[in-house]
Amino acid sequence: MKTVTRRAGLLMIAGAAAASTLSAPTGAVDVSADPAFAAIAKHRQASADHLASIYAYDWAERGTDAYYDAQDHNEVCCHAARDAAWELAATIPTTLAGVAAVLQYANEVEDEGDEWPDTDTIGADGWHYQLRQAMAAAAANLAA
Repeated sequence: MKTVTRRAGLLMIAGAAAASTLSAPTGAVDVSADPAFAAIAKHRQASADHLASIYAYDWAERGTDAYYDAQDHNEVCCHAARDAAWELAATIPTTLAGVAAVLQYANEVEDEGDEWPDTDTIGADGWHYQLRQAMAAAAANLAA
C-alpha cells in the first residue's frame, strides 16, 4: 500500500478542487473568481522583488548613492513582502481550490526555508493563527 505524503495529499485535494471549478467551454480554472489566487500572486511577486532588492543591495558599492538607494529600495520591498504575507493570511478563499492553493503555497514557502512574518507570535496576533482563521472561515462558507 502506497503512503500518501502531506504534499501529495494536498496536491490531490487541489486537483480535485480545481476540477470542480472548471469552466465548461475552456476547461480552465477561473482563478479570477477567488481572491486567494490574487493574494498568492501578489505575495509571490513581492517576495521576488524583495529577493532582487537584496541582491542589488549586496552588490552595491558601500558608501555610494547607489548603495543608499538600494538600501532604501530593499526596505520598501521588505515591507511590501511582509504586507503581502499578512494580506494572504487574511484572505478568505471562495473556492475549495483556493483553500488548497493557499495551504499548498504556504507549505512551499516554508519548504524553501522562507519565513512568514511574526512566526514567533503565539495567539491571535500570529501569522499562522490568522491563516488558520481565514481557512476555517472559508471552510464554513463553503460548507453552508
